[in-house]
Amino acid sequence: MIRSTALFQFLSCMTVLSVGAVGSGADVFERHGPQLVKRLAEEGEGIKQLTMKDASKLKPLSPAIGSPCIVVKTDDGGFAKAVVSWGLKKGRGMDSPTPVLLIERYVTYRGDRLDLTSATGKDVMLFPGFGFNLDIGQVVPEGQGADIVFTADGELTAADNSKLVALNGSMLPPAEKTAKHDPNDHEGVVPEDFAGTWKLNADGRWLGELELKVTENGRATGSFTSDESKNSYEITGQTGSSPHNLKLEVFLANTQLSIDGYLWTKDKSRMAGTVTMTGRKFGFVATRAGEN
Repeated sequence: MIRSTALFQFLSCMTVLSVGAVGSGADVFERHGPQLVKRLAEEGEGIKQLTMKDASKLKPLSPAIGSPCIVVKTDDGGFAKAVVSWGLKKGRGMDSPTPVLLIERYVTYRGDRLDLTSATGKDVMLFPGFGFNLDIGQVVPEGQGADIVFTADGELTAADNSKLVALNGSMLPPAEKTAKHDPNDHEGVVPEDFAGTWKLNADGRWLGELELKVTENGRATGSFTSDESKNSYEITGQTGSSPHNLKLEVFLANTQLSIDGYLWTKDKSRMAGTVTMTGRKFGFVATRAGEN
């Protein structure tokens, strides 16, 4: 039995690229959503290959994500984003380490339904001569349906009928400079206090992130992004008869999730209540992003 040790050392310039810490929650990678990924893949300058030296010159998405990001238009018409890094893998009996590519994480959105993902994953190692099919999330031999290929020369290349674009830093639009609503600068609850980003846990079954916008007349819109699938679903809703009550409908792929929640009135940092699916009720709790 051969024991092997993966050595991923990350330096700047011409040596090896840095693996940065992957943050939890909606970090910069996750905020590069399907519409933006599609636009970058379609309108960005395609490259045939990306070397370790070239990649070392690219700006990462953020200081918390030290490795470069690529976007790919797949041969099946999907749109993918991935954080990649180069490294060496040394096994017993080997004269020299083998160059490898690590796909630290990736998400592929369906071309016909950008709100759905076809594959998502992390920590995929590619050896020279192998490729990766981003539509199904599988390592494949070169020439067997790969969208990107890691060559014997240590280059990441675009396969035939795929387009590879390397991002030089974050492509998020600049944030609008608007006054931020503070739920705690006033007594009582107003509809806008429900707005923001919430981490949802419904009975341990449905975990994800709620992005809510709520108008002063109580009309709610937004999205729910599943932690498991990374799919994003539309939300509509309205405040209820009590000021601290909000009723939401989440339109999942094949069904509908109804949320009946109540905002904590003291610090407005949490919501709790019930979710209903196919006639069955479950409890939920949601914590405002940034709260402990």
